[in-house]
Amino acid sequence: MQDLIITSKGQELMAKMIAGTSTATFTKICTSDYDYSNSNLEELLQMYDIKQEALVSKVSRTDLTLVEVLAAINNSTLTTGYYVRGLGLYAKDSDDNEILYGISIESQNPDYMPAFSGKTVSGISYRLNTKVDNSEQVTLEINPAATSTIEQVESVQRNLNTHIEKTVNGEDGVHGLRFFNDVLQFYNEETESWVDIETSGGGGIAPSNVIDPKIKVGNGKLTISWGDPGDTIIEGQTICTWKGTKLVQKVGAYPENIKDGTVLVDNQVLDTYKTNGFVINGLTNGTTYYFALFPYSDKDAVNENEANRLIGTPQPYRIMTVKIDLTNSNPASSITYADDAIGMTPGSSDWDEFFGHYPVLFKNGAEVGTLKKTNFAQFEDGSAADITSGSAGDVMIAFPRRGVKITTVSNTLTISMTDDPENPDFEYLAHTKGSTYKDKFYLGAYKGFLDGTKLRSLSGKTITASQTIGTFRTQAKANGTGYEQSGFYQLIFRQSMYLLKYRNLDSQTAVGRGNVDSSALINTGGTNTKGMDWGETTGKLQMKLFGLEDFWGNIWEWIDGLVTNSTRDILTATTNFNNYGTGYTNNGQGATTDIGNYMSKPQGTTKTGFIAKEVTGSATTFFCDYTHLFASRVTIFGGNWSSSSSAGAFPLSVSPSADASNAAIAARLMYL
Repeated sequence: MQDLIITSKGQELMAKMIAGTSTATFTKICTSDYDYSNSNLEELLQMYDIKQEALVSKVSRTDLTLVEVLAAINNSTLTTGYYVRGLGLYAKDSDDNEILYGISIESQNPDYMPAFSGKTVSGISYRLNTKVDNSEQVTLEINPAATSTIEQVESVQRNLNTHIEKTVNGEDGVHGLRFFNDVLQFYNEETESWVDIETSGGGGIAPSNVIDPKIKVGNGKLTISWGDPGDTIIEGQTICTWKGTKLVQKVGAYPENIKDGTVLVDNQVLDTYKTNGFVINGLTNGTTYYFALFPYSDKDAVNENEANRLIGTPQPYRIMTVKIDLTNSNPASSITYADDAIGMTPGSSDWDEFFGHYPVLFKNGAEVGTLKKTNFAQFEDGSAADITSGSAGDVMIAFPRRGVKITTVSNTLTISMTDDPENPDFEYLAHTKGSTYKDKFYLGAYKGFLDGTKLRSLSGKTITASQTIGTFRTQAKANGTGYEQSGFYQLIFRQSMYLLKYRNLDSQTAVGRGNVDSSALINTGGTNTKGMDWGETTGKLQMKLFGLEDFWGNIWEWIDGLVTNSTRDILTATTNFNNYGTGYTNNGQGATTDIGNYMSKPQGTTKTGFIAKEVTGSATTFFCDYTHLFASRVTIFGGNWSSSSSAGAFPLSVSPSADASNAAIAARLMYL
């Protein structure tokens, strides 16, 4: 490069320094590939076509009239190479006004700065001697935030190598530093872990990785949440001050650095997006988007660790919600749609598309074939299906994984369901067995029939009754691994489906009474050709909901996975069902005394669902169904042939003892 030409603004600042009316601090250099050969350099106020800039790393006096300015650039963030045809030196005066102090150009043989190859970092160090006359008003300093020059790096490396040889090299390190597996690391006391020392575009140590980064998929959107790392403290000393975290998006690949993509947010308030996340709207469903989080320090040192990367593909997932005003006794007007349910029509087949349930012939834990929804005796292609003998399998309804969330705030009960199979804001208890998520659960389309030693779901059979909950449990499990009788969280799931689809707390009015006003039990299969949902008003025929014959009415069914103890604590489980709640989760006390009547308010949480909490309703008000919550009891659901208006979608009776058996209580097969 040619000698540095001091600009007119630089000369003005020099005059002020000599007069003692201002100081000068050399701040940065800028590089450019603009051809300045025909420019009046002294009159320049700014550089043209700036390619890179770097902080000044050191300023020192060489004699009374000159100072030496050191600075360096590298290509670690450079995507396109260029020729360094111009080099500008910037300075600030006492009022913090920054000017172009001087410029050096090279039009004949300029240095070339190549793009970063992904492997090797190239750099150029500049030593600029500039005139300040006899002024003493120049800030002489070493700036630790600047990119180090080659001379400084070599000096640090010599000192570091000496220290490594003596103490730092090894797994234990010293003073919170170590050189281990060819990586220099510091010990983060807050996370109690060793962290790689990585910097980019600045000096010093970069902050730690972000904490628990997550990406939540939505319909045309993604939500990214993370905890910011905060300051890095070693042995009580702050060695890195976190300044902010930038979220960068790139098309087709992960961002490699802050400049490699689009900066979506520059967060400088600790943990702003830890809980609710940063929402990115207007995305295309089915398209994959790449992101990286870059925490940076107050010295502009940036963490580029791959652990801070995220990837997400928006999907047309929906959240369907109903809200129930628990102070409104009218079962129809008390319930309204919210979220993506707004605009949906109660009873519409569009709901079935959202739920995704379907009838199947099911054998040995696997689907044999999908049945026709309008005739369970046929497969979808119209061929005959054996749904009576048992040799071809059981008639079951498949329920794909959906998330459920139930909350009660003041007097508003909110029930939501999402078709997103992994939304962290929802629970998937109906599809959980112990700690394992399942893609589907299956329920018998009919109440159970005992075939030898096994509980079956077959058409044209007399429903088996008069057995204890434990006996039915054993007979269900006799079908093989994964088989159970109907469970509590699967019941909450289908009750939530009902509320969403029909938006009415009076289920017998919305769907049909069921066989509840007669004197006899009806055999299975009476609704085979009546679609997936069917009901009428006489009270003498079986009803059907979501493919489940006798969802309510005809005969009670045992519900496993819910018991109470002597103080009416609600005990629930997703596996290892038993009569006394051994190993179950205690969800707190449901009532202080035994209660039984028409339900007006349920417990109303995701874990406790529609267990009775208050019972001041009637057959035509609030939930319109009769419920019980007794101490030390197991559970039945649905009502029987003589239940009249007390049956429906919510007659959950936690009242029988575990050793009870009754001609009005049966069971329903389940596979999970």
